[in-house]
Amino acid sequence: MMLVNPNATYQEIRTQKIAAWELDKSPAYWDYRRRWTEYPQRQIVGEFPIHLDIETTNACNLKCPMCPRTVLVQKNRFHKIQFMDFRFYQSLIDQGAESGLCSVKLNYLGEPLLHPDVVQQVKYAKDKGLLDVMLNTNGTLLTEEISRQLLDAGLDKIFFSFDSHRPEEYEAIRLGADFNQVVENIKTFVRIKNSNGHRHTETRISMVLHRQEEEKFRALIAMWEGIVDTIGFGYYVERDPAKIKAEDPVEGFICAQPWQRMFVMVDGAVIPCCVDEQREYILGNARKDFLVDIWKGERLAALREAHARRHYERIPLCRKCYVPIAEQQEGKRFISLQGQTSSRPRSKPPRSGRPKGDPPQAKGKH
Repeated sequence: MMLVNPNATYQEIRTQKIAAWELDKSPAYWDYRRRWTEYPQRQIVGEFPIHLDIETTNACNLKCPMCPRTVLVQKNRFHKIQFMDFRFYQSLIDQGAESGLCSVKLNYLGEPLLHPDVVQQVKYAKDKGLLDVMLNTNGTLLTEEISRQLLDAGLDKIFFSFDSHRPEEYEAIRLGADFNQVVENIKTFVRIKNSNGHRHTETRISMVLHRQEEEKFRALIAMWEGIVDTIGFGYYVERDPAKIKAEDPVEGFICAQPWQRMFVMVDGAVIPCCVDEQREYILGNARKDFLVDIWKGERLAALREAHARRHYERIPLCRKCYVPIAEQQEGKRFISLQGQTSSRPRSKPPRSGRPKGDPPQAKGKH
């Protein structure tokens, strides 16, 4: 029997055992982190997703060869480039805020800083009371002005996609990016964050790692340690549809995502998880349906049922997913580094950071 892993697609290294951003989090934040772990493990379907991934734009200024977006563009199978209008974005956040949504990420198959409303999007979500507002970025467009605006808007987490400490290798992976400029952009963001008291904002370097390349990850840690809060990675997986084949089912596997989140594409299509870039299992359309109805709808219920019965392979999308195989191969193996703390994000507050009166949290890693 396999334990449901609430964070099955990446691993990370903390540069500090207790990060400064953790010390400013409220009891409500730690309750949300507890539910992130507990709901999939106990198969609890909340009244609303804990988290929404909102694809504010599917435009991108890079052509990274390992990205599913690049593969689909090259095969002329990518959808029309769009930018989500602010009224529709507001409706998504409003629905969530009224129903207990805790967290939102402002990207999926695009670069969120290309959207002219990105600062307004962050601020609106924070003003509506969301606990965790985050985004992934390649960092190429992160000017000093945008950095200040995002931090002032209340951004909680920013994840920088950065794959190598070697300029020539980085630029071969992040096609269209300038190594030195991106490094400077990230350092400028961190400097502004630290000098202006935005202690609550977490910064993370994220990379795509090929197996047997752990030394590259160690070099990245040496480069960024003491600058960002965490350094994470996900293993490379083939995303070309012509090369993906269904593996033998992994006995006992249950995916956490159907109990945690939904993805809203830029045109309103709703999908269940991060591996459905081809929209094989559409749950509904947020421009026509209420999010709560999609969350409690028959399509997602059927997917949960298949996983709950430990027969995820009955769903064609899940049958060819890389996550079960990756979990089976990796188990609980983490890169072990002397002097580093290998971890998942916490589901309960650090002891020295727990506010008085905060009730004990349920056990479980995240």
